[in-house]
Amino acid sequence: MSSDLAKFHNVSCFFAALAHGAENAIGQSANSVCFLAGKRLAREAIEKTDTTTDPVQALRMVTTALAQRGISWEGEEFQGEREHLIECDGAVKRMRLIFRTCMVRNTLFTYAREQKQSLCYFSHGIFAGAMEKIMPGSSVKIEIIQACPEACIEEMVWEEKQ
Repeated sequence: MSSDLAKFHNVSCFFAALAHGAENAIGQSANSVCFLAGKRLAREAIEKTDTTTDPVQALRMVTTALAQRGISWEGEEFQGEREHLIECDGAVKRMRLIFRTCMVRNTLFTYAREQKQSLCYFSHGIFAGAMEKIMPGSSVKIEIIQACPEACIEEMVWEEKQ
């Protein structure tokens, strides 16, 4: 195993253990704490980026901006069975995403922990915070549709603030 890979493995296990401890100590509120921590991290990590109102373009910009900070997280839009890529329900918009590469998922499998827990919410916070930074005036959240070993399907839900 390479030196960098060994370091990543050790750090991954540390974060998984930390998340596991938080889940045991504070229960379900660990998800909210991790989500908010992720949002703050993302806002600080991609301070100097362009902005857009187009969510597909924003998705590509987030991927690039995070990659420049060493966060490899490749998401792409996923229409699936829907008639339209973006669905609108009044002011609320929804777009499904598929994530094939996810450091958190890899960490959870290394540590033998379940998905859909605090580390997933941390990564959702990172994504939501980055999207809010690139799409100013939007409030973004992520909903898990399907969590699998090879890819996760999630739904980005956002509302543009008036």
